[in-house]
Amino acid sequence: MLAQIAPLITRGVVDNTTPGYIELKLWGIDEGEPIEILLTGNCLADIAGCRVSFTNKSPLPHPGQEHPVLKGLRADTRATCTGDMTLSRRQPEQDNRRAITNVLSLEFFLVPETRVLIEMSNFEFDISLPQWQMSWAEANAQMFLNMEALRAHVAWNMEHFDGPGMADLRRTDFPACEWDKRLNHAEAAMAIFPTIRDKYRYQINGYNSLAYVMGRHDILAQKAAEDEAQMPPDPQENTREWEVVDFVEPAYAAEVKRALHHPLFLETSHLTSIIHQTLLSQQPTPTTEEFVNDYAGLVSHILATILLTRQKEFSLELACKRISILILRVQALSGRGSKLIQSEAAPLLQEAASALQTRLEDFNTRLRRR
Repeated sequence: MLAQIAPLITRGVVDNTTPGYIELKLWGIDEGEPIEILLTGNCLADIAGCRVSFTNKSPLPHPGQEHPVLKGLRADTRATCTGDMTLSRRQPEQDNRRAITNVLSLEFFLVPETRVLIEMSNFEFDISLPQWQMSWAEANAQMFLNMEALRAHVAWNMEHFDGPGMADLRRTDFPACEWDKRLNHAEAAMAIFPTIRDKYRYQINGYNSLAYVMGRHDILAQKAAEDEAQMPPDPQENTREWEVVDFVEPAYAAEVKRALHHPLFLETSHLTSIIHQTLLSQQPTPTTEEFVNDYAGLVSHILATILLTRQKEFSLELACKRISILILRVQALSGRGSKLIQSEAAPLLQEAASALQTRLEDFNTRLRRR
């Protein structure tokens, strides 16, 4: 979980004047007791050894009562772990000028599941002279320790992630297969990836750091091999958007890529597109969010079932049972979805759902004839 709390903070102090320790003191918009946190480690080289006091020039207004997030931080007694603490994180401004600006960035972890991030560009600060100097080796060691803390955070969240498919398995009697777990792992990586990409997007060697934190050692091994072979780096690699198969464990990526082009999944993708065009274009409600979540679980189970049947050996009984249940769920979701969208768009969803149901029935028939 990522908690971006900058809008909730009015001012703060980061004190790294004692080597090996960071004292963090934060005042919230609810004007409650300050949050005091002692971290083991050091700030990055730009403010290591210094005491920095800052004021947020654009916090949220007073909530009228103690803010629940701030209340949780005041009461949380779990161990904390330091991340990158810097006054000179560089990133483009979010406007038409796209000028590069300095950002105050304070990162720490409520070990291991929660990453707390305070980032602001509209602030004032005072900084003391450094009370001690950080060596080059110490600076690099601290950056690696921070990266390792983030990697552990990512690994914990991916291990404990329950995507729509896995959540469905826990609350229903839908029969599971190993591919459900493998696809859940990919969904976990997809869910956390954007926040990690944002952190490293504008850093030197950020792509390598991104690969390490995401556990993609295969990418690092490939880059190392290319470097040893004195091959020039691919200038497009660091800027390309990651695809679905990039989030699948390397051993299964090729098989998943083939399954994504299976006629049954292409039909599923068509229905997904219709739902995006009709349902997700409306103002979200708890009912529509529940529907979309249920549908996402159905899509995951369809893909897992395709992958199951492409194995050299698999249980035909298990595969057919899964498909039979999926047919019934497509029927039920079609009826629910038609009631949620505007009447003129309902036939589009019903037609796409009917086509998917027919494709599932044909798939089931061919499977039983094997």
